[in-house]
Amino acid sequence: MRFLLDLDDGACARIERPSSVDLTDAFLAKANQRAAAGARVLVVCADTVAERRYLDRLPAYPALDAAAVSTMERVALSVAALDEVRAATNRDPRILDANELDVLMEDMKVSGLKPRRLREMLKFFYKGLSEYANEQNDWLINYEEQHLFAMLSENMEVRRAMLPFEVSALAYRGMVDAGVEREPLTVLVDDYGTLSKASQRLIEHLATDGMVVAGTTAPVCNAEEAYPCGEGFRTFAERRDAACVRVGEAAQPVRTCAVLDSPVDEFAFVADAVAQRLEEGMDPDDVLVAVPNKTWASQIASALERRGVAVCVDAGPAKIKGDPRTPGEFSHMKLASFLRLLRNPNDLPALRSWLGFGDWLLRSDAFLELMAYARNHETTVPQAIADLRRVPDAERASEVFGKLDAPLDELAALQDACRSGLTRDQAITLFEGAGMLLTPAQQALLGDDPNHADIDGLAASAFGGPVRSGDGTGVVVAPYRRCHGRFSRATFVTGLVGGFLPALDAVDDKFTIDHRRAALERERALFEDVAATAQDQTVCTWFKRDLLENTASLNMQTGRVFVKDDVRYATLVPSEFVSGLTS
Repeated sequence: MRFLLDLDDGACARIERPSSVDLTDAFLAKANQRAAAGARVLVVCADTVAERRYLDRLPAYPALDAAAVSTMERVALSVAALDEVRAATNRDPRILDANELDVLMEDMKVSGLKPRRLREMLKFFYKGLSEYANEQNDWLINYEEQHLFAMLSENMEVRRAMLPFEVSALAYRGMVDAGVEREPLTVLVDDYGTLSKASQRLIEHLATDGMVVAGTTAPVCNAEEAYPCGEGFRTFAERRDAACVRVGEAAQPVRTCAVLDSPVDEFAFVADAVAQRLEEGMDPDDVLVAVPNKTWASQIASALERRGVAVCVDAGPAKIKGDPRTPGEFSHMKLASFLRLLRNPNDLPALRSWLGFGDWLLRSDAFLELMAYARNHETTVPQAIADLRRVPDAERASEVFGKLDAPLDELAALQDACRSGLTRDQAITLFEGAGMLLTPAQQALLGDDPNHADIDGLAASAFGGPVRSGDGTGVVVAPYRRCHGRFSRATFVTGLVGGFLPALDAVDDKFTIDHRRAALERERALFEDVAATAQDQTVCTWFKRDLLENTASLNMQTGRVFVKDDVRYATLVPSEFVSGLTS
């Protein structure tokens, strides 16, 4: 794009583009130009999907290295990691994961609110944090809101960690409060409207030597931001006195559909169609298969592999499965917490999770007492634990602390064993004895030396990061939401009886008509966004019938139930978004 290369140094620009237009090379060319001139430059990606796309093309731009491309989350964490910012915010650059958010939810239940009401309140707080509304003194009106938010704030301060929704806001506030001096930096951001309001404020604060943003005015989201701010992109030109340009529509891909008789037929059809395109010379990276859920992903991936097609299933960040309250069902969750504590004994979110395993109430009462003890003695929770461990049970102020002794004793014994040096078999036996079963892949991380278990390697790589099968190359199979930011020649949008419906809104009287209409419009925007990933062809697929029990488990909308050969079937209603397509 000539416009970007001709843009004056230090100037700002806003580029509006259709969802189907890829500006990756244009952005990298501009960044390369500025870097070659000696400027510090940073290309900020909305999520890891976009980051991979930029990094794959980076070798063609010699003035840039991998440090020139980053995600918004990593930018915010790098700011939060500055010593001055850490001191100003009293937080560490550590984000709670999905399982730790569940533990936080349990700790918040001591407020006495019913779970549904509590979840609604927390969502309200999370959205407010992403929009830095909490910086206004009057953003909470009634006592219930103020009391619950104070509880949330205290829990996070004790953990010295950050919610995913507040990282950018805390990083910005810490920079300002600490008076951190900014260095000249040119910033380029694609998909700017899919960032949160707090992220937009932070990145604009960092961009002191020019800023270029691009995006679409369509209501779409990237794969990892829960509260995007499209208004921030629309008003960027006014805030930064930016030049504006609009990129014209690309040629529309051909849309076709295929209606199959059953799910098995759909999986086979998609696999055959993909294999045929590869045989005709299409590159695997130019084919994208969008799926509604993990069932479709696994079935289509298996069908492709049977046809000799290399597959990369990108499921995104995964929540560790299990129930922390029930022994035998939290093996991987317990292992993840232990490995975090092995790497950092002061990781309080991991320690909090560890303390709760096996207790129906996750020992929230004991942790609440522990927080109160630390507050009254003007110390930290880790120091409070150390102090209380030295006090005999009879002299403790409350018997509730005794609930923490058993998990802390187990943790200390496991840490000592791991530090003493173990063989591979000893390590596997140790973890199994503690109820932390290692998968074959995790056992492989212990190394090849039978006389030495690489515990550090296991701790570094056993968990974390998006779930991606394969070696990262091949035909990508991804959930609808993680298709945003991808570009392909051919896109297969599958499972259109289970996907792109307003979930159960159509038959659930909990939702008003307005709720259903809003849900439908969100799904419509998602459908159009996925369809826009293709340059040449979009193929929509669905099937007409399935076993009745499958329709219940996969949230399909049924039309008619019938029995054939003593087996119950249901005909299925396709998504209304494909009603204009003909088979």
